Amino acid sequence: MIGVITYNIPHRKTYDALCLLKAKGVNDVAVFAEPQRYKKTFKPLINHRPQNANEITPRELCNNFNYQYYETSPEKALPPNSKALLCGSGIISGELINNYRIINSHPGYLPNVRGLDALKWAVYDGQPIGVTVHQLGEYIDAGLIIERKLVPLYFNDTFHSVAQRQYEMEITMLVEALYKIENATEFVLPQNYPLRKRMPRELETRLIKRFNNIIDATVIDMENYN
Repeated sequence: MIGVITYNIPHRKTYDALCLLKAKGVNDVAVFAEPQRYKKTFKPLINHRPQNANEITPRELCNNFNYQYYETSPEKALPPNSKALLCGSGIISGELINNYRIINSHPGYLPNVRGLDALKWAVYDGQPIGVTVHQLGEYIDAGLIIERKLVPLYFNDTFHSVAQRQYEMEITMLVEALYKIENATEFVLPQNYPLRKRMPRELETRLIKRFNNIIDATVIDMENYN
């Protein structure tokens, strides 16, 4: 059985992950949904994460997909050492981390870009723009790496087209990690890379210019290659 940890409200990442699991023929799935215990109050200048396209709840999806649905913690129904995809959650307890192989998809190339607003910080700091799937462990946004990929950049990209491509890679890599975790051996430490918080608005004002500089450099590299 595959577990999915999420919220009990309409949630884009959960919707996309469950749809992809079903499309790949994964039928033995149990969703563990709890209330979202915090309210987002910070309003960025630049929104870059996909929003809900509908109001379908995880419960409705489970009913339609014939998946099991629980509004409780995984310990109630998921066998120990099972794999679980993390789609949405508050703080994960150490007990859950120790008892299950919880897989997280992070919109950053670890350990270079850790924490929140990873795409924005990668652009601002000139770090690799990528996606990492890893198993939750002792360190935040570090530990056992299942897969890391750079997000392809093209000469006609905008910041938001890259954000969308990165998000789509997150969903695909998250589901594919179910089959790749058994062979994962790379372990990375946080090293000296900080755990970022939301990017302040005063830094966001410089973000698009820095992104355009990255795209311009990509075009130059392509010209030199050709």
